[in-house]
Amino acid sequence: MLPKRRGFTLIELLVVIAIIAILAAILFPVFAKAREAARQTSCRSNLKQIATGFMMYAQDYDEVMVPWRTAPNFAVPTLYNGLVSPYIKNGIEIIDPATGAANLGGVWACPTGKAAFGNVSQGNTYAYNYYVLGGLVSGSTTSPATARAAPFDASYNLPAPLASLGRPAEIILILDGPQLCRGPWGYDNASVTDPANFVWGTHQPGSGNVAPSTTANTNAVTKTWITGRLTNVAYCDGHVKTVPTMRLVHKGIVMENGNWRGELQGGPNPANHAGWVRDW
Repeated sequence: MLPKRRGFTLIELLVVIAIIAILAAILFPVFAKAREAARQTSCRSNLKQIATGFMMYAQDYDEVMVPWRTAPNFAVPTLYNGLVSPYIKNGIEIIDPATGAANLGGVWACPTGKAAFGNVSQGNTYAYNYYVLGGLVSGSTTSPATARAAPFDASYNLPAPLASLGRPAEIILILDGPQLCRGPWGYDNASVTDPANFVWGTHQPGSGNVAPSTTANTNAVTKTWITGRLTNVAYCDGHVKTVPTMRLVHKGIVMENGNWRGELQGGPNPANHAGWVRDW
């Protein structure tokens, strides 16, 4: 006679399933946070390599920052990306030398940002502080005093000499954001209507839109974009850190449908543009 075997009861099975479901509910968010933390670390590593490339470029060019572009077109070889990439491994893949078409990707793409921003500037998800450091486009005659508002002057027409940077460890070099980012002066200059006047954080992304407050410059133009509460920033001394996005943008910018907004002031006082001007 075969021995009697005792199996699990339905109640026991349901208890085990319930325990597994509870553990999954607890652990999945932890795993998601761990993945995002890994992406954030990878992003900081990318920015560190890029910042080192900027510094190497400056040493080879009489301690002057890379121009943001050297021709009126936007071909990658004439943009800051193309000018700095020879100093960076895994930088730019040239697709068509005749047209300058390229796929940046690699070190130029934040693992979090490339999914949120899509094919911005052919995969570039890092934004150079070009109004402050990169000078004007070759052949341009527009003065920062009129195009960029106070506290800029004619010295900003040319790429920044390292000696002009009053606090290199606190001046933004390049940060998370699509293509190009600009400081808080856009809301203090009635002629500026470009939607790229803002900083779009990448990490801890939300789903709400970015919009001007009711008291902001009426000429300001915005677009809906994914925002993040944290932004990785490389500074002009080469170090990289993660900072709250709101510390980088004008107080007139309302993010995440009004739940939080920028902290920086505007006007002619350079101290109100902390990190966004050469000497403050």
